[in-house]
Amino acid sequence: MIRPVPTVSPERFGRYVLLDRIGEGGMAEVYRAVMPGAEGFKRTFVIKKILAQLNQSTDFVEMFVREARTIALLNHPNIVQVFDFGSVDGQYFLAMEYLRGHDVLAVIRRLRDMKRMFPIPVAAFIAHEVAGCLAYAHELTGADGRSLDIVHRDVSPSNVMCLREGGVKLLDFGIASGVGDFGPEQTDQSSFRGKIPYMAPERLRNEPFDGRSDLYSLGVMLWEMLTRKRLFRGDSDAETVKNVLELPVRTPSSLRPEVPASLDAIVMRMLERDPTRRYQTGHELAEELEEVVRETKFKSRHLPRLLVDLFGSSSHSSQIAIDAVSAELLDSIRDEYSAEGSAGSAPEAPLPITGGGIRSRRRWGIVAGVGLSVATLVTAFGLYVFGGSSSPASPRVPAATSAPVPTKIPAEEPPLVPAVPPPVAQVQAEPPAAEPVKPVTRRRSRKARAGVHDNAIAGGRSIDPFAEAAIRGQR
Repeated sequence: MIRPVPTVSPERFGRYVLLDRIGEGGMAEVYRAVMPGAEGFKRTFVIKKILAQLNQSTDFVEMFVREARTIALLNHPNIVQVFDFGSVDGQYFLAMEYLRGHDVLAVIRRLRDMKRMFPIPVAAFIAHEVAGCLAYAHELTGADGRSLDIVHRDVSPSNVMCLREGGVKLLDFGIASGVGDFGPEQTDQSSFRGKIPYMAPERLRNEPFDGRSDLYSLGVMLWEMLTRKRLFRGDSDAETVKNVLELPVRTPSSLRPEVPASLDAIVMRMLERDPTRRYQTGHELAEELEEVVRETKFKSRHLPRLLVDLFGSSSHSSQIAIDAVSAELLDSIRDEYSAEGSAGSAPEAPLPITGGGIRSRRRWGIVAGVGLSVATLVTAFGLYVFGGSSSPASPRVPAATSAPVPTKIPAEEPPLVPAVPPPVAQVQAEPPAAEPVKPVTRRRSRKARAGVHDNAIAGGRSIDPFAEAAIRGQR
């Protein structure tokens, strides 16, 4: 779980500037950071890096690298997005999107302090969004068509973010299982991964597990949102484990009568201790939750309004506090990486807009011809309608004797728009026929010749999209 920590002064970390430290977990610390780009462009990220004292631990590094590889495979609107992965001075890091909002745990605590209940439509909507992204992760396959068997293993209120814009994001795939990671878990405190009150019983019984264990964890979270109470947590870990395995579960409606029966049934099925009696897929669960969301008349504005009611209105932008960063520091990082990305590429002269080039003459000739065509058509139409006699080629015909207008101009008639010769200045500037115009060629940059492309994250390489944008801007 991430806990708040004091902020720090801005410092450089590779191509990023760390603005302040916003959290610290069991193996990593989290910073708000900015990466400068071309023409003064800046974007805020969240940098997650291994704690310095754990950087030499093979187990922690391997777990962190596995998280990067897992998230690189995931592309879903309800899963936090990762933009970069690499190491600076031997310290591995992830650069993720900066989210403005509050996790479900913070929402539940604030509601408890204000003696208010979690709105039922919002609770059903959050569970529906998480179920959908879990279904996506559980069914993801590799290039060979085989299932990757991804299981989150830590679905809990602190890992589900509610955004001020109204969205929901699932965080922290750091302990996710993948291909080759299945099997029993050791239940001693040194190897437990996840939060015991939200673990499925099969995990506590050291039995093999799959994606259905994530759906059980989501059921615990939904029960707690609806009742504003903790379901299994005891005074000790041993008591909590016993509660997960044996404590009878009351229906949410027994503690809150306004909970609809349809949602009651969904929650109780999610909390079945026998995995075969639970929902078998996230899609199956999401479809039933969708009916409840419709039944409770959820509106997209409900979640943003709840966050404003609980935490106050704020126009805070993720870019504010960036202005306090030294302009010289941002410029030095931008220039350094821009120069590195553009090394080996030669500057090119811009194409002329006016003058005697063939391309420009053709362009202006076409524009002039189109302009004259439009003018001629307008004149002809005006003479036809208002009976003008200035042009003998378009006399007004009485209505009684008018004939249908032919759809094609006879071959013997001249074209409607006569050919317009190019201006004299352009004719004089015509280059000799013996000098063919050479097409403009562009040299590929060193970065392009090295084969760096958009799937750098999937390949485990660190990328700099702003440096690449600067290179393209010079072409």
